[in-house]
Amino acid sequence: MPISVAATQTSATSPSTGRRRLKIALWAVMCAMTLSVVFYSEVPLLRQVRERAYLGTIPFLIIPHVLAGIVALLSGPLQFSSRLRRRNPRFHRVLGRSYVIAVFVAAPLAIVMSTHHHGPHDIHFIAANVVQAGTWMITTAAAFLTARNRHFQQHREWMVRSYAVTFTFVGTRVLQPIPAWNRHSEAGFAMEIIFITFMAVLVPDIALHWRELTTRRV
Repeated sequence: MPISVAATQTSATSPSTGRRRLKIALWAVMCAMTLSVVFYSEVPLLRQVRERAYLGTIPFLIIPHVLAGIVALLSGPLQFSSRLRRRNPRFHRVLGRSYVIAVFVAAPLAIVMSTHHHGPHDIHFIAANVVQAGTWMITTAAAFLTARNRHFQQHREWMVRSYAVTFTFVGTRVLQPIPAWNRHSEAGFAMEIIFITFMAVLVPDIALHWRELTTRRV
């Protein structure tokens, strides 16, 4: 009898341990990707005289956009901490509202900046930014509304989708240090933004419902 109990406990806890390790590995990879983008893409970009001169013409757009984007990028992971949610639900809610506000500040400003920096003939790039920012706001609004209506399982799923779209800032830049990645037109880069945004919604959806997709209900 003790052996069967121990076996039952082992079988019950091992999937949880595996998920925890997978979660830690995923956050570690995402952190490494973010640091790579900061040091190999964003910092060199700021060193360019032409780029600094352009950013100096739109401080009222770029500063709130960057600050709000940083808040969304850094506060998002804390939203997925079950321990924090259980121990301090009030802080979880405050952090969630901060995330939502940050998204609804950064996303519209991204659209405005795309129209400011590019002429009307660059409609493909503007359209890509509209798709990306629009998806970001829609998934975040869905996460907020499901939380407010106390559909917590759906809220967690929409929050995963929302943060995945948040992370497209990193996803569209992480391969820029590779020379071959930069050998495409601006239209090609716009298509990459749309594709990565699409995958940011599709891949988490498959992961969230992997069990239903791969096992038959008894």
